[in-house]
Amino acid sequence: MPSHEPASETLPLSRAAALRAGLGALRHTVSTGSTNDDLAREARAGDQSPAVLVADHQTAGRGRLGRRWLDAPAADRTDAAGGPDRVVQALLVSFRLPTSAARAFDCAAAVSAAALESVAEALAGTDAAVRSKWPNDLLIEAPEGSGKLAGVLSEFLEGDPGAAVVGLGLNLADAPSGLGAASLAGAGGPAGRDELLAAVIDALPGHLADPARARAVLEAASATIGRKVRVERTDGTTVTGVARGLDDAGRLLVAVDGRDVPIDSGDVFHLR
Repeated sequence: MPSHEPASETLPLSRAAALRAGLGALRHTVSTGSTNDDLAREARAGDQSPAVLVADHQTAGRGRLGRRWLDAPAADRTDAAGGPDRVVQALLVSFRLPTSAARAFDCAAAVSAAALESVAEALAGTDAAVRSKWPNDLLIEAPEGSGKLAGVLSEFLEGDPGAAVVGLGLNLADAPSGLGAASLAGAGGPAGRDELLAAVIDALPGHLADPARARAVLEAASATIGRKVRVERTDGTTVTGVARGLDDAGRLLVAVDGRDVPIDSGDVFHLR
């Protein structure tokens, strides 16, 4: 596993926010396979303490259902003063949050809600908006088009009480081409990683303490709820109906023939 050094000169705002939030010393690595995998590996070895790990680039980033999360390596350029500058293309961060299995979804919702609020603040004054798409995506909606801005991936590690590892991948300066992706900079928002991550970390404790608030934030900004959807479930079955909301376990409720069908996992397609 690569060395994960405590961030000192790197990410000073986020480092201070992590300490304020009780998440310990923020750690940073230039490149790793997967920040989620790294924190999960430590948890399986017995360290289930709060942690934040940030990478400039992932070589084996993961999305839902075994999919890859792609990000571009940092780009070298010359700054305004003629000196070297490195532009990190994406915010790649994982949180390890001590919790019970019953509250694992609350941790994922808290990270999603904190990210949504922080991006919405960054986009204030632009014509773009950030929306949530069940179960784990953030979308940019802008006059010039929409696209996937971010994804959240979580897993629960058994223990006493256990820990949730929640990863956030968010396109900052650039977005992978040909994948229907969008970036914060492309929507007119600032692409400052440190400022955005610090805002996410500062918002996180409030959402962890009040899971209903996190769910309300995601529902209020949902691009899914109220729409006709087709859900392709992981067991191979398909459900088509109107997405009505989320239950306390974070399942999507789809109204089919007058009854609500709870969806644990699957791919959601918005229908016209």
